[in-house]
Amino acid sequence: RAGTRPAPMVLLGENAIKSMAPGRFFRDHKGAVNSLDFHHTEDVMVTVGDDDALHLYRTNTGALLKTLYSKKYGCSCVTFTHASQAVVYASKVKAAGPDLRKDHALRYHSLHDNTYLRYFVGHTGQVVNVSMSAKTDQFLSASVDKTIRLWDLRTNQCNGAVRCATTPAVAYDMQGLIFAAATADGEVKLYDSRGYDKGPFNTIQIGGVGGVVDPTTGKLPRVTCAKFSDDGNDLMCVAGGNVYIHSAFAPFAEVMRINVGSETGGSAGGKHFGQEGGGVDLDACWTPDGQYVLSGGADSRVHVWSVRSGRKVTTWQSRHAGIPSVVRWAPGSMMAASACTEGGCALWIPQID
Repeated sequence: RAGTRPAPMVLLGENAIKSMAPGRFFRDHKGAVNSLDFHHTEDVMVTVGDDDALHLYRTNTGALLKTLYSKKYGCSCVTFTHASQAVVYASKVKAAGPDLRKDHALRYHSLHDNTYLRYFVGHTGQVVNVSMSAKTDQFLSASVDKTIRLWDLRTNQCNGAVRCATTPAVAYDMQGLIFAAATADGEVKLYDSRGYDKGPFNTIQIGGVGGVVDPTTGKLPRVTCAKFSDDGNDLMCVAGGNVYIHSAFAPFAEVMRINVGSETGGSAGGKHFGQEGGGVDLDACWTPDGQYVLSGGADSRVHVWSVRSGRKVTTWQSRHAGIPSVVRWAPGSMMAASACTEGGCALWIPQID
């Protein structure tokens, strides 16, 4: 399964990775930034936050292009569609209304003229994850109502649902042919997106056969984030304060495990990831070449690990005011973004010739 995004424009060598520093730092949000996305071909980035604001930026200049609001229903889990002026995002209501399905609808929003093109109604709980197919107009949503729903931008009717035993996470591969769904604690199931109703064709046990018990909860870890590498060879799963990387092909061997919480001062700093009853869900992302993994740390910095060597490559020295709860690498570019619980967002670029 080959990737569909452009090849990296700059060789992602360790010297360049180590030299990354903020080229721009934005403080436009008045609350936590809960998600962001880069368009896969255009130089634009969108952020949404708990202040109900959506900001659109030009990444090659750092200019703020537009600010829009979703005051009534809030916004989270933003993702670009194939158009650079259209996004899909989930609601994030502060108080439940009489109709839960309306409270937790997804919105297809034209940024060009600030109009809603379509609403996707079906979930009865907060949507925690949205994944857009790289090949079609289909997308997936995962919710605390313990369902994954399949949608198409061209119709507001739900195309199907997968019932789960826990709050799920979901991700398409870069061909849009397969999706990974964390449907139960400690495992991720792989589905053929064209025949999902036949059930999963394989299951990955996070942490190996039998799984690994989270010592802080005594339970198998709940995956809150899953992402395929762009070449489709590996699957990254985030659970609690750990990042697990498994081969995406049988026998789905564990390639690497990163205890981000302990390696970034989680205990010493009194800051923890993804614990029941509180904490911040850890986020992580791939570089486009699949050789490095980025994550926010409990020390308010961004950390980079090499998948090939299994070691930490660097810690980017500029510090956020809060926990970097969102990290993304720009497709086909030597640029990354991180955003934090205090509303700050940084665009990182290399500082070498």
